[in-house]
Amino acid sequence: MIPTRRIIDQADPALNPFRDVPDRQRRADAGRFVVESPRVVSRFLDAIREGGTVRCSVESVLLDPNRAPGLAEEARALEVPVLEADHEIMTLASGYHFHGGGLAIGRRPRRPASIDDLLEVLPDHRPERRSLLVALAGITSMDNMGGIFRTAAALGADGLILDHACADPLLRRCLRISMGQVFRVPWAVGGMMPEVLRELRGHGGFTSIGLENLPDAGPLGRRPVGASDRSDRTVIVVGNEGHGLDAATLELCDEIRRIDGPADLPPSERPGGDDERSLNAATAAAIAMHAILHG
Repeated sequence: MIPTRRIIDQADPALNPFRDVPDRQRRADAGRFVVESPRVVSRFLDAIREGGTVRCSVESVLLDPNRAPGLAEEARALEVPVLEADHEIMTLASGYHFHGGGLAIGRRPRRPASIDDLLEVLPDHRPERRSLLVALAGITSMDNMGGIFRTAAALGADGLILDHACADPLLRRCLRISMGQVFRVPWAVGGMMPEVLRELRGHGGFTSIGLENLPDAGPLGRRPVGASDRSDRTVIVVGNEGHGLDAATLELCDEIRRIDGPADLPPSERPGGDDERSLNAATAAAIAMHAILHG
């Protein structure tokens, strides 16, 4: 078992991997990333122990034993080097205050999981409820990315697919906002969203529902109708925060659905007016996931 090392000086070279370095530079440095807060670090270690589609590894853990009791044992069980320091030293070395007494350095897999990898870990066809994926087209906000992962875990979505234009889920802020669900919810990276939808339809038998606030879009309601009712495999497609889904993606969706407000309250009478009809991407994804899985 690898022994724990106690750090008493914030200038100790052992802290160098944890020092304040931008996420982009860390990624260029052998694909490293930072995990912060004891709960998220614990979920990261759990994911490594259990395996799955996020095939990351952990290099080392830095913790304050007074604020993260038990975390050292979790790391040592995986034969991960553990550094212990008090809260002040951790803060001075890392350059920020959000660590909560637990930090880890992870390393990315050589390649992200593909759509085929994701389909392999999906549950078999099941009569009791749909299999549901959420496809993200150009979601660039780290807050939205982390929020969608967290909601997908809470509501029971089977996985996420990110197109080439999405924010990196392994950025520090995404990991923190997701509360470590990036390591629990299976996810894959595809190319352009039209290519993703063709692959899901051809290989996975998925019916696609694009979320877009268009005049001719049908209401999402409590349960989607039409083509999606003939399939027990559904993918929700959520577009970019600013411009939504592009024309090529909309054309390939089996259905386009909008999320309506109360039926007895027309848009012109809502506080935001009829020009403020769109929803935050993470909020829209959550409403759609709940409608399909629990409506």
